[in-house]
Amino acid sequence: MPFLPLTDVNINDVAELVRETFTHSEGPEEGNLIGRLIHQLHDTTPEGEWLGFVAIDNSVLAGAVFFSRLSYPTMPEAALLSPMAVHPSYQKQGLGQSLIQHGLTVLKTQGYQLVMTYGDPAFYGRVGFTPTTPDTIQPPHHLSYPHGWLAQSLTDAPLTALRGKPSCVPAFNCADLW
Repeated sequence: MPFLPLTDVNINDVAELVRETFTHSEGPEEGNLIGRLIHQLHDTTPEGEWLGFVAIDNSVLAGAVFFSRLSYPTMPEAALLSPMAVHPSYQKQGLGQSLIQHGLTVLKTQGYQLVMTYGDPAFYGRVGFTPTTPDTIQPPHHLSYPHGWLAQSLTDAPLTALRGKPSCVPAFNCADLW
């Protein structure tokens, strides 16, 4: 299944995929919230501050992953992986993991050193993310689910504590998302 840059597809189709996926797993309120987030990321994030990839299966949008800049005072080359969505009919086939790995590879070639995400430790652990704490690597906002704060180094160096609050892209600068 080919992976394409998000810029090669209609953002409305991607937002609908994300809305449907999150509605299926988390309910309509969350689905609508994350679906709107896609438009906010697309419309308010400066070029070069985010990237995303989609998986296409016979002209069907099967999955999408987004990365946006997360800048720490001591590490400006960090990214936030969010959101990640695989259509329910394509789940449990490794597609999400493959999409994430593709994105991490691209980020590494662009000089990113760290990727953070906020989600299911069991799922993201399969692609190399490890749990951390808000005291070790501070999130942009207070976390309602602190054990879902996960990190992955894109260098050979082990993860270390990062001091200072990061800045995120405007779409994620909303406490309700955290």
